[in-house]
Amino acid sequence: MMKKVSALLLALAMSLSLAACGGTTDSPKQPEAPAEGDSSGAVYTITAGTESTEENLYYKTLAYFKEYVEAATDGAINVKIYPNSELGDELSMLEQARSGDLDAVVVGGGNLASLVPELQLLSVPYLWDSFENFQTAMDRDSDVWNALVEIVASKNAGISLVAPTTIGSRWVANSKGEINTPSDMKNLGITMRIQSNPTEAKVWSAFGANVTNMPMTDVFTAMQQGVVDSVENSPEIMYNYKIHEVAKYFSATEHNWYFASVIASDKLWDKIPAEYQEAVRTAFLDAGKKIIEITPEVQQVAIDKLEAEGAVITYDVDKAAFKSMIADLYDQVAAENGAEALLAACSASQAG
Repeated sequence: MMKKVSALLLALAMSLSLAACGGTTDSPKQPEAPAEGDSSGAVYTITAGTESTEENLYYKTLAYFKEYVEAATDGAINVKIYPNSELGDELSMLEQARSGDLDAVVVGGGNLASLVPELQLLSVPYLWDSFENFQTAMDRDSDVWNALVEIVASKNAGISLVAPTTIGSRWVANSKGEINTPSDMKNLGITMRIQSNPTEAKVWSAFGANVTNMPMTDVFTAMQQGVVDSVENSPEIMYNYKIHEVAKYFSATEHNWYFASVIASDKLWDKIPAEYQEAVRTAFLDAGKKIIEITPEVQQVAIDKLEAEGAVITYDVDKAAFKSMIADLYDQVAAENGAEALLAACSASQAG
């Protein structure tokens, strides 16, 4: 009798326990599928930095990359963008990429040349005869682009070149007067801000300017204080930095369809699963292609804004006069920096 009572009590206790825990005779409840990510639910974050504002082509390069790679991987790859120099200037972020503290960074060719001297060649004005030639050279299948990728890789610096980008063609702005020829620059006694790049120092000194280097973020204040009275950059960059408020004279020198790059840390590939790496690489290249395609349109919008807000623009610049003053510089810079093969590739890309 006692054994039967004990058995009944045990059965009742088990029944109550199951009821309290929500137990049923149905199959166990499955975990909810993740809203995004791979089959395991993991999401991998790529960090990317730029000096530029969210209106600028550099930022838009990263924004397109984010859009493309997140779509291609169904959200398994997430991109966190740090604009407005949140992580420092380009050279600082480049060092962060080398150490693996930052996954990707947009770096102008002039700044990247501090680590990859062959790129000094791309700072020589009028290397490209037209935007179309520049666009062709930046195509992922071109000899120029592949030479650039190999040159960066050869430095074993912990980084790789993963996409081209640009800010458009570079112009000259100053606070002293209209510039049509190099002699105008010399006669005005121009002191120009340049990037930290010895080739740019040679170029602008040859054109008759006094030069000093500083981050673009410091130029507006430096112009207000009279430290510099001129800067060369793209119309879009200069509009976004409000340069026209302190220097109303703009010259459409178009001296450089500017090469800039997206640089990836080698350590990025250690954290991205192999199944997504091709999608990441393709998204980088597709973003670069898109930016170069839209550059002329974006630049024209900036030019229109500059004119509407009072900039005085000199369009009939004597480009031949500027180019004649640096005719020997292409071979000279190539020889000094081991960039003879790159110069040959650039020349051949425009001959075809």
